[in-house]
Amino acid sequence: MPKNVLIEVKPGEWAEIEKGKSIRLFGARKRWEGSEESVALYETKFEVGSEAEYDSFNLSYTGTIVSITDKTVTIQPPYGDKKKRLKIATFQWRNWNFDAEETSRKNSETMMYI
Repeated sequence: MPKNVLIEVKPGEWAEIEKGKSIRLFGARKRWEGSEESVALYETKFEVGSEAEYDSFNLSYTGTIVSITDKTVTIQPPYGDKKKRLKIATFQWRNWNFDAEETSRKNSETMMYI
């Protein structure tokens, strides 16, 4: 039975990795609303085959997770053969609050203006 790896990505935020199967991102993020600071707790789990973001500019670029190791997450974009390999910290930064439906909606809206 494979042992899960727990990595502190940054203070208060972790990634729990089951190599080849899944990655669970969880922790607490500080947020500012006006002049008041609050803390938002989060937990998100991705498995091989899940959709995730690998890059962004005007749009969020997403693909399918094809590999998860204790150091990287590899994502296959929907077009082309070149896979995108993200370090765990980069994957966590891009996907800690990922919502595929919301991302698709925002991309559709943005494409009407670019």
